[in-house]
Amino acid sequence: MSIFDGLYGYEKLMLVCGFVLFLFALAAITVMIVQRRDFKAVIVLFVVAIVLMGFPGIQSIKFSNNLVEIDRLRAQPTEQIDPQQQQQYAQTLAQVEQRATNNPLLQAKVADGYRAIGDLNKGYQLAQAVLQKQPSPQVRATLVPVLTAKLNQVQAATPPTPAPHAAPSGGSVAGSAAPAAVNPDRQRQLATIAAQLQATGVALPAASHAALARAYVTLGQPRQAQINAEQARRIGIGAGSRP
Repeated sequence: MSIFDGLYGYEKLMLVCGFVLFLFALAAITVMIVQRRDFKAVIVLFVVAIVLMGFPGIQSIKFSNNLVEIDRLRAQPTEQIDPQQQQQYAQTLAQVEQRATNNPLLQAKVADGYRAIGDLNKGYQLAQAVLQKQPSPQVRATLVPVLTAKLNQVQAATPPTPAPHAAPSGGSVAGSAAPAAVNPDRQRQLATIAAQLQATGVALPAASHAALARAYVTLGQPRQAQINAEQARRIGIGAGSRP
């Protein structure tokens, strides 16, 4: 992480100017000491330099602490977060999001943080914005839990509805089985999220493959469902066999 991460443009300028002024004041004092001249006037430059570097330095420390808090949040099970913690984390996430507009990795961590506090819609919205920037594999891997959780959410809210069908000639409607149909909007949403998840191009965990398998069943793509179900089973067995 860079010291400039999370700083606004004017804060970066203050930090650079303060550092340059500090070096200049240090050089001036050194010269004056060698020449045995009074250097009290140069002390003012030191004070100005410290002020210029101090404010952005404090903001950088706060930002770093917020990132540590977000990393701790992302590793914490959602059900263990009480409402008071959720509100505090939401404020922290909003502060970091405001300062991380030009850093896709930090934005991805914030999106995953929103997932962790249960604000999945906001997390997915931010994840979509990050994916439009063609991010690095590390960023895409950070977004996998967000996309997986969103896919599960949409899948859970997609009750099948009876599809209209015609009864065979001379037969009764009651005696014919109707295939299940999915709401078109839900179907498009499922297809979009599933495509985004697979397009990450990173190794997916078993939970993501399981979510994809369920989604493809709903979308009527049994081949893709079978492939992902097998991947989930294989990864699960591999994880269970580790010491």
